[in-house]
Amino acid sequence: MTDLAAFLGLDKSTMSGLIDRAERRGLLERGRNPDDKRAVDVFLTPAGLELTRRLDGEIRDALAPATGRLDPQQRRQLAQLLEPVVTPPLPVTRRTPAQR
Repeated sequence: MTDLAAFLGLDKSTMSGLIDRAERRGLLERGRNPDDKRAVDVFLTPAGLELTRRLDGEIRDALAPATGRLDPQQRRQLAQLLEPVVTPPLPVTRRTPAQR
């Protein structure tokens, strides 16, 4: 939770509220970190994963008219420029609830 709040630039209390709401909607679930019992890990549920996939598709569709006008070299250049923006600066460990 602390790493997630730091990554998003939010206070831990704000992050907790957002996680609470997403958990009530069935998009996330929390679990104890097996290595640090004080820490709480957050996992996407199948519904949360489906939502991220749907949003990814909608974003791609919305950007397609603009990116479609670029030639291949321009698309590569755009991807290189955006890489530091969209790449998490913190190490992200992806675990499933079964791995808790």
